[in-house]
Amino acid sequence: MFNKYYIFALITTLLVMTGCGGGGGSSSDSTLPPQPTQSTPPTSYPPPDKYCALTFDDGPDKIQTAKVLDKLEKYGIKATFMWVGENITDYNKEVIDRIVRQGHEIGNHSWNYDDMQFMTPAQITESITKTTNAIKQYTGQEPKFFRAPYLSVSDTLYETVPYPFISAGAIAKDWSTQSGGVATAQERADNVINSMGDGTIILMHDIQPDPNPTPEALDIIIPNLLSKGYAFVTTSELFRQKGITPQAGQKTQWTVVK
Repeated sequence: MFNKYYIFALITTLLVMTGCGGGGGSSSDSTLPPQPTQSTPPTSYPPPDKYCALTFDDGPDKIQTAKVLDKLEKYGIKATFMWVGENITDYNKEVIDRIVRQGHEIGNHSWNYDDMQFMTPAQITESITKTTNAIKQYTGQEPKFFRAPYLSVSDTLYETVPYPFISAGAIAKDWSTQSGGVATAQERADNVINSMGDGTIILMHDIQPDPNPTPEALDIIIPNLLSKGYAFVTTSELFRQKGITPQAGQKTQWTVVK
């Protein structure tokens, strides 16, 4: 009895495995459900006829900045990082080295993000010099630009800082909603995309309190602008492409280079 049931079970198993049971002899492939077709993002875009520069404020940070770098690396994009001096430390050295290795540009965004509008020349010089020295120590680079905390400026600030000032023509508003920012990746992307034009400097942040969907917003912004013929370049390259040499001491914050 044992052998009979054993043989029956074995035969049944073999029939199922070969597709010969209950299917009129049809092959097992024909019984598989249709497989979904996976869509893939486009890998080619129209030749660029416009330029823009992505800039990121307030870093570096080894965790949050790394998420932004992942997106830039994914698309082969170069950007400009505006650093706060007190964040340039051994704790963040790994991500600092990665920024340099990927060929991004560094700018000066003050030592500790204090509002500099009412600072004395001595206070301004101390903040800028400490930040520049930290940038040089960790990267070997001289910062190319300065962005004022809160975009708050004064004649004294213009006259004291030894770098051209940049602001932004497109701002993601990727900060807390309590301070007037927007919460979702789509909203942040829309703020940028709807403000674009040739030569635009884009302002985003690589450091914000979690949840911070700015990296996800880049997955919307970058393909959208690439499809519209934009090339992403560093801020220095943007000025070169436009044939403009920005000067320190000019009482202007560049938003669009044209």
